[in-house]
This record gives sequence, C-alpha cells and structure tokens, in this order.
Amino acid sequence: MANYLHVVMIPCSVFGHMGPFFQLSFALAKVGVKISLVQTPRKIIRLPKIPPNLATLNNLVEFPLPAIDNDVLPEGAEATIDLPFEKYQLLKTTYDLLKEPFKKFVADQSPG
Repeated sequence: MANYLHVVMIPCSVFGHMGPFFQLSFALAKVGVKISLVQTPRKIIRLPKIPPNLATLNNLVEFPLPAIDNDVLPEGAEATIDLPFEKYQLLKTTYDLLKEPFKKFVADQSPG
C-alpha cells in the first residue's frame, strides 16, 4: 500500500524544523512512500545529500520566494536564521504568497 502514497511536506520557515522533516522523509521513503519536500532554494542547498538508495522516492521541490513591495527582506533571506526577529512577520507574509503555487503543485501531483 505504501507504494501508492505520495506525501508532500512543507516545514515551517524556522530552519530547526528542516532536519526533523528531512529525517522523517527518509523514514517514510524506506517503507516505499514517495516524498516531495517543498522548500525555498537556499534552504534546500543547506540540506545534506539524500542517500542514493532513497533518492528515487525523495524529491526536493524548490519554491522561490516571491518579491514583496519595497524589497523589505534582505536578498537571500528565506529562513528566520537569515533575519532579525523584527522582520519575522515579513517572512511569514512572503511565505503566504506561495499559497497559490503550492495549491497548483499539489493538484498537479494528485492522481487522475
């Protein structure tokens, strides 16, 4: 039954959430579950390599953050680690703009 499962994971923008989600994706892949881990490009670069035996079931999906008015976020800021605390809300607002692209991605992954 696991071969028919496809789990889409999108961890919170707090970088400390990435490691546990990444490890969970490995555990699920080991039992045959296909995983799409959705994250921003810079956060994906920071991740370790996927073990070769799990690579066919673990898909890292890049969602670039859209620019927001006045470029209030520093270039390359994609996680709370990249920002001072007072700009965290701006990061959340930027992530909220990914709602429609994420919905399209999930719809495109849905069977038939």
